[in-house]
Amino acid sequence: MQAAAQARQAAHSPRGILRIATPLGALGGDILVYKSIAVLAAIALPAIAIANWMLRSTVSWPQLAISAALLASALTCWALARTGRRDIAGALLIGLLWSATTIYAFQSGYGMHSAVVFIYLPCVLYTALFFGLTIACAELALTVVALVVMYVAEEAGRLGGAAQFSRQGTNFNFLLGVILTSAGTLIVSVIYHRRIEHDARRLAAESDQRRLAMEQAQLAQAQLETSNARLQAANGELAARSRQHALETVRARRDLDLCHDVLGKDIPASVGAMRAALAAPDEGTEARLRREITHIESVAGALCGLRSRAEPELRREPLALTPLAQDITRAMRERYARVRFDVDPNLKASGDRTLMRELLGHLVKRAASACVNEPDALVHVGSGSRDGRVVFFVSDNGPHMDEAARERLFRPFDRAGTQEDTVDIGIVSARRIAERHGGELFVESAPARGTAYFFTLGAG
Repeated sequence: MQAAAQARQAAHSPRGILRIATPLGALGGDILVYKSIAVLAAIALPAIAIANWMLRSTVSWPQLAISAALLASALTCWALARTGRRDIAGALLIGLLWSATTIYAFQSGYGMHSAVVFIYLPCVLYTALFFGLTIACAELALTVVALVVMYVAEEAGRLGGAAQFSRQGTNFNFLLGVILTSAGTLIVSVIYHRRIEHDARRLAAESDQRRLAMEQAQLAQAQLETSNARLQAANGELAARSRQHALETVRARRDLDLCHDVLGKDIPASVGAMRAALAAPDEGTEARLRREITHIESVAGALCGLRSRAEPELRREPLALTPLAQDITRAMRERYARVRFDVDPNLKASGDRTLMRELLGHLVKRAASACVNEPDALVHVGSGSRDGRVVFFVSDNGPHMDEAARERLFRPFDRAGTQEDTVDIGIVSARRIAERHGGELFVESAPARGTAYFFTLGAG
């Protein structure tokens, strides 16, 4: 609201425009006018006195009184302006100039032919500069009225006009008044506008400096935002690496648990069985030893199958799982002829082709082994949705697997309650492959429904 009011005031007031462009109160523009009038009046006092003394042998006290009044008025306005009352000083100066000019023109009887009437010109100029065009037009109209009154008074003989001026004065006085007034107005206007131009250039330079500083600030802000974005990206990457490290730590601890089972349970059990067989040899000793040796070899092979943690880089690519699963089931049919394999069409995923073939191979082999003795053995490879995620599965219609058996799936070296002589870590490898893809693998089993191995692959 305040800015709008200032804009409206500036539109009707040149002084408002000048104060917006160059604040006169701070730069002393008003005081410059008062100084110039004081200087001109001070010069006019001795000039008028000398000219009148030389031409008329008198100092012309009325003219000196006018000049002295102008000098006093200019000094008074200068003092008022220095105290901050600039509008009062400007109005007082213009009013005194205009009134003194009008009074002298009538009292001297010179009327329009008095040289001081040319002071009307700077009065209108100062009014336009400091108080706007509206007040300047009103002053101009008042000036025209005063001049018309002088003309009518001269025509009616109430003012002597040119005749009286020629009797009491000289053309030199008239010429001197016109020259002083015109030259003074021109000098003040030039000095004043040069001051304005100087201040305008200074303000323009300051504006350019502010603009440059703003551009530099914007550039710095852009750089800061870029750095902040990079920092956030780095933080995100560190967080992702931290999460990955946590997952790797869990997996490493899980593999260490497997190795602990081997070193703490499985191999000592095999060694104990071999010692017992050697301590009491009989006809079955050789077979028992061969069975334990075969089991130890199987455990060693399983451990080698886990491979090193320094696995090759994962190469994700769009995969058509249907033909991949069909190739695997086609190869399985030679070994599991009684098993029927069903693969859903249009199975698609994103992952490492080699690892996905290995994962599906492990799961299909385990499912086929589980249901091979069923009357209508079936292994189904398909996909579905769970919790908004795409889930792939390999299911069989084999015997139900209880919770304890499902837990032993991922601890292949635990032979408690079993008579197995071989170790199958395919399900462990399949879980590791799913986890490397950012997913998981879990097992569900129910009576009369068989077992299903579900796995996800994370975001591609």
